[in-house]
Amino acid sequence: MLADIVLPGRRFQVFTYQIPPHLFSHIHVGIPVTVPLGAAVVSGLVVSVCEQQSEASPQKQFHRSALRNILSVETEADQPPLGHNLFQLVEKISAYYLYPLSASLRLIVPPHVVKVIKRIFLTEEGRAALVDRSLPDDVQVVLRKLEHAPKGLLRSSLIHAIPNASATLTSVKKKGWVVQRTRVPSRSNTRNQVSASLPGEKPSAPVVWDLFDQPDKNAVAALSEQLSFVNGESPLWSTISDALRTGEFQETVVVGAKSLRQNLLMKTIQAICRQGKQAIVLVPEVHQAETLGEHLRKVWKDQVEIYHGHLSSSDRSTRWERIRQGQATIVVGTRSALFLPFSDVSLIWVEHEGDASYKDERLPYYHARDVAQMRGEVDGALVVYGATRPSLETYSRFRGQIAFPTESSGSPVPSIEMVDLGTLPFGTTLSSMLLDGMTQALDAGQQVILLLNRKGFSRALICRDCGQAPNCLECGVTLRLFHRPTRLVCSYCDRSQPAPETCSACQGTIFRFSGMGTQRLEEELAGLFPSCSMVRIDRENVKTAEEAMRILRRFRDKEIQVLIGTELLLHQATPPTAKLIAFPQADIGLHIPDFRSAERTFHLLSKAVVLAHDEQQPGQVILQTRMPDHHAFKAIHQHEPSVFYDQECELREALGYPPATHVILLVVTGAQADRVQCVVDFLGQQLKKSGVYGALPQNGQGMLGVPTVLGPLSSRKPGRHKKNRTIFLIKSCNLLDTQERLRKIQHAYDQQFAKEPVVYEVHVDPLDIQ
Repeated sequence: MLADIVLPGRRFQVFTYQIPPHLFSHIHVGIPVTVPLGAAVVSGLVVSVCEQQSEASPQKQFHRSALRNILSVETEADQPPLGHNLFQLVEKISAYYLYPLSASLRLIVPPHVVKVIKRIFLTEEGRAALVDRSLPDDVQVVLRKLEHAPKGLLRSSLIHAIPNASATLTSVKKKGWVVQRTRVPSRSNTRNQVSASLPGEKPSAPVVWDLFDQPDKNAVAALSEQLSFVNGESPLWSTISDALRTGEFQETVVVGAKSLRQNLLMKTIQAICRQGKQAIVLVPEVHQAETLGEHLRKVWKDQVEIYHGHLSSSDRSTRWERIRQGQATIVVGTRSALFLPFSDVSLIWVEHEGDASYKDERLPYYHARDVAQMRGEVDGALVVYGATRPSLETYSRFRGQIAFPTESSGSPVPSIEMVDLGTLPFGTTLSSMLLDGMTQALDAGQQVILLLNRKGFSRALICRDCGQAPNCLECGVTLRLFHRPTRLVCSYCDRSQPAPETCSACQGTIFRFSGMGTQRLEEELAGLFPSCSMVRIDRENVKTAEEAMRILRRFRDKEIQVLIGTELLLHQATPPTAKLIAFPQADIGLHIPDFRSAERTFHLLSKAVVLAHDEQQPGQVILQTRMPDHHAFKAIHQHEPSVFYDQECELREALGYPPATHVILLVVTGAQADRVQCVVDFLGQQLKKSGVYGALPQNGQGMLGVPTVLGPLSSRKPGRHKKNRTIFLIKSCNLLDTQERLRKIQHAYDQQFAKEPVVYEVHVDPLDIQ
């Protein structure tokens, strides 16, 4: 019998192994197994089983003798294989994101840690070689030791006992004098090991805790008070409870303050537990998973598990087994939690659904929000999308259900002032309103936060005489100026060089700065407020999470009066608050050539505005911009989010961008420019031949007759220097039809360029167009 097995880290490959006779009855589709791969032993997942070689696909014709055996099964005999629902899920992912099934199967491979025992044995050829006394001393020592060990010796023991044994073993192994045999210990104690890691827990069916029947009276009282306002006939709770009663796949959205969403989440989990079902709660960041998971554990104890990619391999394996065995029914985690082996999921809650961290940066480049919808369809679960300000895609889908709440009396509403930099003298970076606001706040013993989403000193160093700016020799992009020490840095490849004393084009010696970064802002403020303690938080100044925590702790202890930061400041577990929050250049993100730039700017401002308060007293927000009429700033200034969403949806529809259409990015990358160009020409011809080229249909809703394919365009991406990269951008109103056409193009590409040293990738619904 033969088995096809997918291995993690092998994107497009499915490996075929022989099933040894003693494992015939144990090998099924969905069973995790241990297999040899080269000199290593790795975990894999069985995806198909066939009786005879003739049943294998044509490309898998081989000599049976060349196949290697499966070593062991990584599960108990009474444990079922992975559920059919996970295989249905990866099939949906593969079909939607246009990648082979093998590229998606890695998502559900169990994260088992393979423990192997490697023993070295002396062969008959090795015994014969010992007769020759002219052998080197180090070889003789190794062979003599193995001669007196009929059961073999551990490789690790030999390496520790004999100097330079590793090189010697490699040499004698090539000559056939020794052989290494690998044994995988039985996993029969897996369940006992998992249970032993949780003292006091019985391996029986999970106990259904009720929210108000916990022994922890303090936690119950606090949560009961928090949930009091959703225990009634709240419209949001009524929608969720009705959906839970049906037990079918449904979707809904919860837009509101963090406290509202968290209370609804707790109430929904309570209902899920009473039904004896399971829940997955997704958050974008690891620290958010840890915080929310610990909060839920106050009520549901060991039924709650936390799962994310920052866990060690052994921790992930242990927690995966707990979930598989039904000992945890509530999981809080990042996007990888979507692929856990739950059998009866009733709720998938996607918190902060628009966060960019939900987009996976590896094949098949899935978005967790979309995969959550797919898993909800497979498992018949309720999928809830939660956000303070939803993404434009979610707003467009649920526009009729979304009502932005008015600010309650319990939430301080800051006053927002807008400064038009266009009315100020040229070169003014800090307006009198901003400086007066800072002076008043600091004189009153208050604190100030300034947000500028650009690190460094200046965006560019420009020659005053000829206007030239130094560019990166590898990437061709303008170098950014940094101080302390003074240097020019490429934002793509991170290459740095000293700042020049003369212009390379005209030999001029006078330079001017273009734009402002956090270093320049800090320098100017230090000159205006010399007695004020001031600290900067950006990727240049803060390298670790511990450093950021130390700075924020000092700020909360009032040791720091002015805090200057980039968007990194808002991504902290508990962002700081201040009486005054200012944006010296609020429109800096609007100039990025990306159709999502306005949405990102709006979300950045929305996150920051709620931090403008001090001890529950509303604070002040000052926005400096040269575009005061932009709908993102109007919405923030008027406290009316719908102003932004409605205008941005109209603009996207007119230009044919999501959510009015779907965007697909075709990326061709390679080291050899001529071979990349050959593939690009082929794709261009195939796109025209397949009918993808043309204009988007004008459906009467304001869409302009814009082309469906943009490109080919030369592209650069951070970290991809020394690579030739070309992209095609496809806009589609009919995604299913476009996907089918691209599958045919992929098939033609595989036939013609299978061995070309060029990488061709497809990104469906990318977040970044570059």
